[in-house]
Amino acid sequence: MRLVAGKGGVGKTTVTAALALHAAGRGERVLLVSTDPTGALGQIFPGVTDRVRTVAPGLEVVELTRPAVLARWRERFGEEVYRVLRSLLPVERDVLDYLEGVPGLEEEFLLSYLLDALDSGQYDRILWDAAPTAGTLALLEAQALFYDHLTQAHRLYLKLQGYLKGADPTPLIEGWRILTGRILAMLRTRTRAWVVAQPERLPVVQGLELMAALERFGIALERAVLNRVLPEAACPGCAFYEARVREQRVWARRWRERSPVPVRQLPELASPPLAAAELERLGHLLEEESDADPHA
Repeated sequence: MRLVAGKGGVGKTTVTAALALHAAGRGERVLLVSTDPTGALGQIFPGVTDRVRTVAPGLEVVELTRPAVLARWRERFGEEVYRVLRSLLPVERDVLDYLEGVPGLEEEFLLSYLLDALDSGQYDRILWDAAPTAGTLALLEAQALFYDHLTQAHRLYLKLQGYLKGADPTPLIEGWRILTGRILAMLRTRTRAWVVAQPERLPVVQGLELMAALERFGIALERAVLNRVLPEAACPGCAFYEARVREQRVWARRWRERSPVPVRQLPELASPPLAAAELERLGHLLEEESDADPHA
């Protein structure tokens, strides 16, 4: 699975769509999953929803939303959770509405969607358009904390097992713990990250911090993308434009010098590349060109 991440507004969704269309154009079976709540996937593939939809030969797309993820949780575990709680406390079914706010729960079942897709064998490639930087890091941190919490909870309930009456919660908690462990393994052994920035201070600083955080978490980095690079000779004698180009040059150099992985570069375009042919061309630039030296 390929994770595409970066600061909001740097063209992350465009890069993911370009990679997806290019892979599908080579004959691969591709699933593009967006978990970016502010993403623009619908502008590229109109009509995209939280249900898988074929948008091009070999390419399926889905945009996961909070309601869709929590509905998935209820479908898989809602009845069992309610049965356990009902045996311990005088609660009604609407207690599930409260439990949907438990930290880590939404992230757990969002990532379980990706795990199921990977394990299904239906796809040659899965591309994940993640939330902006802070959201991606929060998701990863919540997953690790959720695993630790479930491990402690499982141990506690094992100690109390002899005192519990009614439904035993330990199989449910252990099932969640095992699922979370599998998700963490997926992220650390089956995922490669591409981090996108544009040559400006904040996107570069946040992108470099994100790459460091992903490596600490155990997710392998594969590429760094420098997007929306202005052509230097486009407006000779334009003082404002030349100042922008000089500023971009500074941050582009910082990105290349500090990136631990090869850098791909994409130019600034006159209009968003929304047509499939334009996106496939960008995908070709991203995938097929020889690696740029990150220290050039």
